[in-house]
Amino acid sequence: MLLGEDARGRRHIAVTGWRKGLFLLSAFALASTGLTACLGSTPVAKKAGPIKLGMIAPLTGPYSALGTNDEIGAKMAVAQINRAGGIEGRKIALIVQDDQTNPTQAVLDYHNLVADGVVGVVGSVFSSSSLATVPSADAAKIPMISTAGAGTLVNPVHPYVFMTPPTTRLVDEQMLAYARYKGWTRVEVANDTTGANMAAWQELQQMAPRYGITLREQSFSLTSTDFSALLTHVKTSGAQALMVWGAGPAEVILTQQFKSMGLTMPLLMCYAEASFLYTRPVGAAGNGVRIAAEIQAVGPYMPTGPLKRQTMSFVNAFQPVYHYYPPEFAMDAYSAVELFAAAIRKAGSVTPTAIDAALNHISLLTPEGTYTYTPTDHSGLSVKDVVITIDRNGTLVPTRFTRNLLRGT
Repeated sequence: MLLGEDARGRRHIAVTGWRKGLFLLSAFALASTGLTACLGSTPVAKKAGPIKLGMIAPLTGPYSALGTNDEIGAKMAVAQINRAGGIEGRKIALIVQDDQTNPTQAVLDYHNLVADGVVGVVGSVFSSSSLATVPSADAAKIPMISTAGAGTLVNPVHPYVFMTPPTTRLVDEQMLAYARYKGWTRVEVANDTTGANMAAWQELQQMAPRYGITLREQSFSLTSTDFSALLTHVKTSGAQALMVWGAGPAEVILTQQFKSMGLTMPLLMCYAEASFLYTRPVGAAGNGVRIAAEIQAVGPYMPTGPLKRQTMSFVNAFQPVYHYYPPEFAMDAYSAVELFAAAIRKAGSVTPTAIDAALNHISLLTPEGTYTYTPTDHSGLSVKDVVITIDRNGTLVPTRFTRNLLRGT
């Protein structure tokens, strides 16, 4: 991997090939001013040089594992597109910025990318960072496809903001449907206080009465390490299950303490834990934990068809290189790049406004479902793209609830 850095330390990356599992990247000398004016409405094929696509990811800080996999997925998509000749002969140059799991830094990153002349931005997976950049996207009119899950990114709709993960509301809906299927009527909810997870709690409160479920909430910090008080309360609450909304190391610690304190009620985690990033460090304490997930997590169990072929094609490219089943973060970013590429082809232009207009009327099958963006729906997925899995010795397998859904029963 060859990286070029400018005086601000930003990485200018063009993925030009992938051999023996390694990306061969070549640095481009990219002008940081004047590109937007030069692009105008020039057709894709008539303009020389790479198409600049920006990315914001938490490569450091508490969400670094998520951001690192986001970056891997985006690079895989760029490599695939560039190996096939690019878009009308033009390669994609991916410019990556580290938001440090810090919303303030994410806003600075977005403006740096705009100054670099990008035609679109992928990320950030950290919902607080993505939410912080929404006003900048609105003002700059350069489309952003977030890889974060907060439904408030797209509800209400912002003209230049889209997302790839299922919204927190869709995940909430499937978690509540699973709770009703299991006969739970009293559920404790533990959530961290970041943007997506607070949004998820608010949505759960709104929807729970429709499912006949009573909820009570306990919140915790993103950096919490001691859950004894929270779990003591849960243990004596009379609840039939504990749902957890959060992402990062705290949820691993919570699970281990949940088991060490002898809690035996079902533990249902949100989709941020649906990968080896949770199952590997949590170890034996995770065995039997239920985990909501994007549908790609159960690729091997899908019925034969186009979606399974798409999903397993990605899995079979990813797994031999990185030696773990790809987490949703990698696929979210991969899909975001694919969506940008499809929009550029549809628009026949690299003008950000033309790309945005194309995104508003696009339908694309990806490894994690078919995205159908419209002017009133910038999420593009539905509740059927969310599944409930169970950790079996570090491997996520579909619950009976999900097996029934996959069979259409």
